[in-house]
Amino acid sequence: MSDATSEIRMRALELGVAELRVEAHEHRATTAAIFEVLKDLRTITGELKTTTDGLKVTTDGLKVTTEELKVTTEELRRGQEELRATTEELRKGQDELRATTEELRKGQDEFRQEMRAGYAELREEIVTVKRSVGNLELSMKRVEGDVAELKAGHLELRNLFADLVR
Repeated sequence: MSDATSEIRMRALELGVAELRVEAHEHRATTAAIFEVLKDLRTITGELKTTTDGLKVTTDGLKVTTEELKVTTEELRRGQEELRATTEELRKGQDELRATTEELRKGQDEFRQEMRAGYAELREEIVTVKRSVGNLELSMKRVEGDVAELKAGHLELRNLFADLVR
């Protein structure tokens, strides 16, 4: 029995070795597949790392851009406040200009009225002067007539006197 037992044991051992060989072969195939998966994972991990590094650079760039935008926004706000102040000053200046223009218009209207009144007075004075000139002309004609009469009387007196002296 010992040989038969040994043989059974041997066969069992050979069968175990064969199973171990099959399992070892399966393990090698599994290990090769695992290594392929690990290789793919390393590739994917490398790509993810590259992508992550790129995203980090992009994020840093976005942070810088965001800060620049904040600064620009603040400058725009200040510029907007300055523009509002300037606009308010311009409105005040415009209001003052309107008031000044209104005063000038009133002054022009008053000046026009004064000029019209002065013109009317001048026309009346011109009419009065023309009447006076007409009256003076009449008076001058009378005086000329009187002077002519005086000359004629003077000549007549001369002639009379000349007749008396002879």
